[in-house]
Amino acid sequence: MTAVLADELTEAQALKLEAELIAAFGTEDTGGLLTNSVMPSGAAPKARRNLTVPAGVVEKAQIGLELLKAAVLELAQANPDGITNSDASKSLGLQSDYAGDSKDYLAWSVLGLLMREGKMIRVEERKHRAVVR
Repeated sequence: MTAVLADELTEAQALKLEAELIAAFGTEDTGGLLTNSVMPSGAAPKARRNLTVPAGVVEKAQIGLELLKAAVLELAQANPDGITNSDASKSLGLQSDYAGDSKDYLAWSVLGLLMREGKMIRVEERKHRAVVR
């Protein structure tokens, strides 16, 4: 059975609602009622065989990822000449401090996801621009 609970939601709103419902009712994989789960398009790689993944953590991660992507995309849209990985990391507070060295890997990954989704393009060696639709 399929039931429509809400119409005209943004993707982030839909993911949040889906995550809340999954947390409340569970998926069939975890002994619950629902057949779906919050995941971006494409199949997610399988986790290590004996890894314990608590109920709801995947959904929380996907909601966080959608918020990160929206923030990076909004930053890019506000800067039509393009943004660098460093711009996104520094302006959005995404730099990490790994072993005493600043790294921008999170922003780089988010830019890559947005490019794969066709929402951003690389316009120079290090600059990325939002795709206008």
